[in-house]
Amino acid sequence: MKKLVIIHTTPATIPSLGQLVGNLSQPWQVANLLDDSILPEINQAGAITPGVRARLYTQLAMAQTLKPDAILCACSSIGGVIEEGSSFCSVPVLRIDGPMAEAAVNAGSRIAVLAALPSTLGPTTDLILRKAKAAGKTLEVTSHVVEGAGALLQSGDLEGYDRLVSAEILRQLEENEILLLAQASMARCLPLLPESARPRVLTSPVSGVAQLEKL
Repeated sequence: MKKLVIIHTTPATIPSLGQLVGNLSQPWQVANLLDDSILPEINQAGAITPGVRARLYTQLAMAQTLKPDAILCACSSIGGVIEEGSSFCSVPVLRIDGPMAEAAVNAGSRIAVLAALPSTLGPTTDLILRKAKAAGKTLEVTSHVVEGAGALLQSGDLEGYDRLVSAEILRQLEENEILLLAQASMARCLPLLPESARPRVLTSPVSGVAQLEKL
């Protein structure tokens, strides 16, 4: 059985990603590494701090000691740092939001990025623009934060979080072709949306986990 290490910044993503990995055609043994201090520090500082970068590099080193076949970063806010650190790793290091960004580039030219935390907007938007440049495509990309959602997520009020995020998703869909949910935890809101709206909302967990099939 192959082994996967998933790096998390919130416990909210652990059960959902574990379930998705369990649905893959090939069985994977999953080990989770969680540091819930990272997002509060990034959002307070407004940037990736030296301490956050050091802890993430340490997590990559810890992940390698488990001798995995792959490492998956479950948080878009730290995707850029994980990409930097991946050069020191001997196994594939994947971003959960990579396939989602590619899908957004192919899906439309007017895209909105919606995040529960400000820390995710920059890394996700940068990833989309890099994918668009590689594809030779020009996009109109706007970024929005769901005010108050981050506090609900960190306090564990997932029901309140779901209601707030789903309401903002519907509002943003009135003005944009495609809506991209920057955080994996936001995908839990999809069942609250009308079925007609769901095809225009891109999330990272399903496609992010599905890329393991290609390894």
